[in-house]
Amino acid sequence: MISSSYFSMTGADEINRRGPIVLMYHGTPPHRPTARYSLEARLFRRHLDLLQRRGWQTRTLGALLQPDPLPEKTVIITFDDGYADNFDGAFLPRRERDMVATWFITAGVVGGHASWLGAPGPETAMLASGQLREMAQQGMEIGSHTHTHPDLTTLSPRRQKEELARSKQSLEALLGREVDTFAYPYGRYDDDTLGAVRACGYRIACTVRPGWIRPGEGAYRVRRITLFSGDSEHTLARKLSFADNDVSWQRLFAYYRGRLLERLPGLAGNNK
Repeated sequence: MISSSYFSMTGADEINRRGPIVLMYHGTPPHRPTARYSLEARLFRRHLDLLQRRGWQTRTLGALLQPDPLPEKTVIITFDDGYADNFDGAFLPRRERDMVATWFITAGVVGGHASWLGAPGPETAMLASGQLREMAQQGMEIGSHTHTHPDLTTLSPRRQKEELARSKQSLEALLGREVDTFAYPYGRYDDDTLGAVRACGYRIACTVRPGWIRPGEGAYRVRRITLFSGDSEHTLARKLSFADNDVSWQRLFAYYRGRLLERLPGLAGNNK
């Protein structure tokens, strides 16, 4: 077991322990998606089956802030934006398997369409208020993804706070519970953003940088592994092992070759 208080770990503890791994999904349509970041629902179900077969335990993002220990093989599955196809394509399969997840919702377009994706269509439709309430009642965590999905780094400090506060207040009014988890749209943030996130009452925030969670980076720079369109369960297995977005065989070959050369300096010299 590992303690979820690892955000404050330093020194040897930070070096010797791997934190839970956080995965990032977006849409889960019933057909082959047009968006690079969406995954067909049937593939997502295969991802869930693989996690269960290999003994991974699911938790919500907020569990990282609790003092209770977490299982060694803990995975936190997150969804950005809040697409309508997540209800049938991700929420229902999770509920059937008694698994939990975290959804980061763009509050200003609940029940509408993702304007940042262009013209409205089936893949731009967003979850409705009633669906979000049902998901929360069934143990899913609802977090914030701002009000209108802007690149926060392009906004003034005042506008950043407005986006963060308005989204939090809207979701809390909808759900009747506190919303204190957050994900940066496009993964972009700056010092003003970090200050605004804290000032608005969020306790933890996700980036899109890959890797295992690093205690020294704090609770506002949580790393996540991105799942792309077409990623099979075998690709997911490699991403869980390496905590990276690029787990192509070429990349893995280069990785292991480099490790071998580090251990056998003579070989490295012969390759110069």
